[in-house]
This record gives sequence, structure tokens and C-alpha cells, in this order.
Amino acid sequence: MIEHIVILGAGNGGKAAAADLTLQGKRVRLFEYPEFKQNLEELLQHKTLAATGAVWGKAALEMVTSNLAQAVDGVDTVMVCTQALAHERVARDLAPLIRPEHLLILNPGSTGGALHFARTFHMVGLKTLPTIVETSTLTYGCRAKGAIVDVAVKVKRVLYGTLPGSAADGVGPELEALYPGLVRGASVLEAGLNNGNPVIHPPIAILNAARIENEGPAMRFYGDGISPTVARMIRKLDEERMALLKTLGYPAQPDPVTSVEQGYAASIDYYECYSQGPGFVDFAGPDTLDHRYFHEDIGMGLVMLCSLGEFLGVPTPTCRTFVQMGEVISGIPYAAEGRRTLKALGLEGLSLEELKSFLETGERPPI
Repeated sequence: MIEHIVILGAGNGGKAAAADLTLQGKRVRLFEYPEFKQNLEELLQHKTLAATGAVWGKAALEMVTSNLAQAVDGVDTVMVCTQALAHERVARDLAPLIRPEHLLILNPGSTGGALHFARTFHMVGLKTLPTIVETSTLTYGCRAKGAIVDVAVKVKRVLYGTLPGSAADGVGPELEALYPGLVRGASVLEAGLNNGNPVIHPPIAILNAARIENEGPAMRFYGDGISPTVARMIRKLDEERMALLKTLGYPAQPDPVTSVEQGYAASIDYYECYSQGPGFVDFAGPDTLDHRYFHEDIGMGLVMLCSLGEFLGVPTPTCRTFVQMGEVISGIPYAAEGRRTLKALGLEGLSLEELKSFLETGERPPI
């Protein structure tokens, strides 16, 4: 039963989840690392989040803390609402605390998060892992400031998978009751490949590098950053993503179709979707290129798509081009680092049948 939940990460998504789940009657704790304790400052005294928009009300949290052991002790569900760049640290810190009976939800998984956690848990010696859920994208479009979180959208379509895949029937009904927009996928890999961020963010960020550096948040990331050429690059990346899904035997649909179903956009045309979609158009740009649009969406997301392409024999020339451009701009050798390649995830050398068996059972074939 999902009744007692700790949310790890007190940023926008973490606060939205904490408020939403509390208002649905769950006992909720909110954790943040000490160096980001400013995210908790206004909550430490009264422990109450005010939610507006698609989630509305005052949510009284059970606990607000920077002590991870205290936060996890006694809960049945752990929800991680952090950037993918923090997943390695969170997984290592959770390893001594996590139990097989826990439900671990990565909201979002950011293309490979569940596989990353499972690999890290195995590497530190855990023999029996909890069931891990990966959502394709964050279940909220939201912004938080202090003790207030505005939830513009509770996303209407979010694909998710479980590791092992066989656990989906057991945990799915409760998850889908909490999040009616959840759509059950066959595996965490299918869910990860339905993450649109690596397809959308890198073309906008790279092709608008001067504007980001010169204008910062005065630039609307989508409303100003999308042009017909940028939209064409997004489409090329999206076609490669869909080719990977189809080769794996999973359904594939264009990201603009998904964006309309989620409530972010009104048009399935690539240009109109992102440049005019109500959930995209006024979104402010970053003020630096030293940003997760590079380090996460290129260094982890596109690198993983390239690795899967090589494994499956699916050409990914556009993905590789954007990885190389990201490397030139950032000075970081994303491909050589290989943070989310099949090798880094401990899946190198498997056949396609063995990979699918692992995704379904959670059991790695003997070496």
C-alpha cells in the first residue's frame, strides 16, 4: 500500500508532489540535501505547503528534514524528484536505507534512471532490490517559491514502467489512482524512451546559445527559441528516438502528439507545438549554458540513445551530431564519459532477448 511517502528533492517537482500527495490523504515527508537547505527554509517551522492551480489547498507535511536516514525510516514509498545528475548520489546514499519491500518511484526517471539505480544498488552489494518505477516525465508542470507551489498542469499522459516489469500489475492500480494520467508501459526502458527532453532541449539550447548567454531569462526558451529550422532538428531527433522504440517492439508516437495529450500544446506540428503551446510558450530560458539541458539531456539522454542505437543497429546520426556539438560548447567529453551507456548500466554484452528478460524479471543473466 502507498500510504507513507518520502519525497527526495525539494525543488519544483518535489514540492508539487509533496503537496499533491498530502492533499490526497497520504502521510508525506519532504527531504532535501543540506547544501540545498534553502529550499526548505520557509517550511521548517510550519511544514505547510500552499498549492495553487491544478493542485489546490494547504498541505500539512508530516516531516521536513535534511536527514536522509530519518526521512526514510518507517515509510513504504520513496519518490525521487531530482535531476538525473543527482541520481548516482541519491542511489548511493539510499543503498544502506532501502528495503526490498519499499516502492521506489523516480519522478521522472530521465531516460534510464531505473536502470541507473539498479546498477548502483548492485554495485554496492544489495542482493534484493525494491520495485523501481520510472516515469517518462515529471507528473507536473510547476514552479515553486518558498512554501508556495503553483501547479500549472498535472500532466494528463505520462508513460511509466516498473523494474521488474512483472511488478506492474501489483503496483499499477494504486499509482494510477494517485496519477490518473499515468499510462502503463511494458518496461522502464519503454518509459525512458518516451522522455521528450533529450529530443527538445538540446536543439533549442545549442541553436540559441548566443541568445541564452546575452538575454538569459528574458528569452522565452520555447516561444523565442523555436524557429522552423530548430523544429526540424527536433523532428530529426524524435524520428531517431521513435526508431529505437519500434526496433525494441514498443509503440512509438511523435513527441508533439504526446505534448498535446499531456496538456502542454494544442498542435501536433513540430513548430507550432513548441512555439505556441500554452504549456511551452512563456517558459523562461536559462541564464547559462552550464545547464542540465547540456549535462543531463545531452550527456545522459542523447548519449543513451546513441548507445542503444549502436546496440540495436539503428542509425542515430542526428543524436551523435548534437552530442558532438554539446561537447564542443561545454568542453565536456560526454560520449567518452558514457554516463548512461549500456556499459555504464551494466548491460553491455547482453543479447536483445537477455535485455528484455532482465527488464521483465529484474534478474541479470549469469556472466
